[in-house]
Amino acid sequence: TIANGQVTPTNATLWAKVNEQITLRITSDVTDELHVHSVPDHKFEIAAAPNQTFQFSVDVPGNVDVELHHLKRTIATIQVQP
Repeated sequence: TIANGQVTPTNATLWAKVNEQITLRITSDVTDELHVHSVPDHKFEIAAAPNQTFQFSVDVPGNVDVELHHLKRTIATIQVQP
């Protein structure tokens, strides 16, 4: 959730497996761009709207940061296991 300049969660730790479908659900009161720093890299445009869903998978194990570009916040780090 992005509301009044606040992001929830911030710096969360999540877990997934390589090639597992990952779904992020976002409600926001501002536009932004979501960056998933993985292999492959993913970018999603966030609208100022409720109940947005973004799906992706990660091909390479490791720690993957999920960040908001404009607010410069890390939402989560996904620990991707083989």
